[in-house]
Amino acid sequence: MTDTPTNTTLGDFCPKHTFATHPDNPLKESEFNWLFKNREANGFKDAFVKVTARNFLVHIPTFIQCLAERRGA
Repeated sequence: MTDTPTNTTLGDFCPKHTFATHPDNPLKESEFNWLFKNREANGFKDAFVKVTARNFLVHIPTFIQCLAERRGA
């Protein structure tokens, strides 16, 4: 039995500055910014995609999965 491949679409991504206050983000803006700044150490590294030196996209499904794992769900 093989795993079903996950299809990623452009709609799965949101600019980081927009997602900080997005309805799909259950965190306060300050909590989200702390997670982003510490993403290397806290396991959220894969949820952020670097576009330019100062611009990042959030992969929403990965972010939600990381948050669920962190909260023990």
